Amino acid sequence: MSEQKNPEILDNNGEIKKSKGDFFLKIISVLTAVLIWFWVVGFESQVTQRRFTNIPVRFENLNEMRDNYNYSIIVEKDLYIDVTLEGRSAQLNRIRNSDIEAFINLSTVTKPGEQPLDIEIKAMDNVHVVNQSQSSTLLYIDVENSRTIPVDARIIQMEGRDPNVEIGELRLSTNSVTVYGPDGVLQTLSHAQVNLSLPFVERPVTVIEQFILINNDGEEVRNQFISTRGVTSVEVTVPVTMTKEIPLAVNLRYGYYTDKNSDINIVPDKITISGSPDFINNISEYNIGTIDEKRYDSDTTLTMPIAFPDGIASDTHAADVEIKLINIESKIINVSTRQNSNFNIIPPPNFEYSIREDRIQVKVLGDPETLSRINSSRISVTADMSALTERSPHLVPLVIEIISNNADNPAFCVGEYLINVEIY
Repeated sequence: MSEQKNPEILDNNGEIKKSKGDFFLKIISVLTAVLIWFWVVGFESQVTQRRFTNIPVRFENLNEMRDNYNYSIIVEKDLYIDVTLEGRSAQLNRIRNSDIEAFINLSTVTKPGEQPLDIEIKAMDNVHVVNQSQSSTLLYIDVENSRTIPVDARIIQMEGRDPNVEIGELRLSTNSVTVYGPDGVLQTLSHAQVNLSLPFVERPVTVIEQFILINNDGEEVRNQFISTRGVTSVEVTVPVTMTKEIPLAVNLRYGYYTDKNSDINIVPDKITISGSPDFINNISEYNIGTIDEKRYDSDTTLTMPIAFPDGIASDTHAADVEIKLINIESKIINVSTRQNSNFNIIPPPNFEYSIREDRIQVKVLGDPETLSRINSSRISVTADMSALTERSPHLVPLVIEIISNNADNPAFCVGEYLINVEIY
């Protein structure tokens, strides 16, 4: 099947005859393009205005003013203005806020005090300023100075709290800071303050925290022309102490006192201590000293000082220890120093010796029944001369023990015993 083609229209010369519709389309396209060109040229070339907002105002020649007069500026906050520019649309469309430079020229300032100064706009090509929301401002110019103010710290928030844990006085790495700036502002400063927000604290901590400047009215001071020259924070140590009530206790040197033969009371029997939780948590009772049972043959009361290690403190520094002997009697027993198997001697090295006493008298305490069974054969005596190195008379201390004693209700000797010995 053959393809059918559109018949072509030929003129008298046999050439293809063009359609009138194509000619009109070309004319319309040309006219449209011309109109668009005139519209674009007219719009882009049109003189119009555009408003730019929040243009920051900078201070020009500020360093020169400081160097020449030691002046500075007191302002409450940064300064911003709105600027309206006029120019061709094409130029205005290409301008951004950052292209507009608003400034105050401080080169005319030669004296301190409050003075009006113009806010100028730096000239730009092909556009000009037709309006600005503020054309001048009052600035207070003052002498730049320095002042040292105290630093204070306080806890404004803490998460959780143990009633037995107390926060001590905060310790700072520095007690003062030097502030530089306009003298008028410096004179209003009260102190630098560190505000701490802490998690639950159960032991001492050290933190580094920034400080703020506080004026005499208790308000924070924000001023771009005062400075602490890079010193913006301090180290704060938060001491933490725990308070705890614990019983007091005493040690016995020999273990002679038992529930059957004595009653020991400590007054007060409990004290309140405070210190680092690391120490306090591990203390269940506090031992205030040792009782030497050989020193007391009757009821007595001892006043014992309470010494605390570093890190622990208490308002109680001494306690009375009341010793009451129960059903206790005493008797004197003579112990021979001659031919006595219970009299033990540790001789001096390289020397001879001679004991000048035939016997010693030992005072023994115990309940009547136990005491009735104690005689010289139940008493062991030891004289240690091994440390003697000189030929001369010596007083040698004796160690005395009761043999086969009753552990639950023992008999025991009291007093100190010495014997005269000649070394030769």
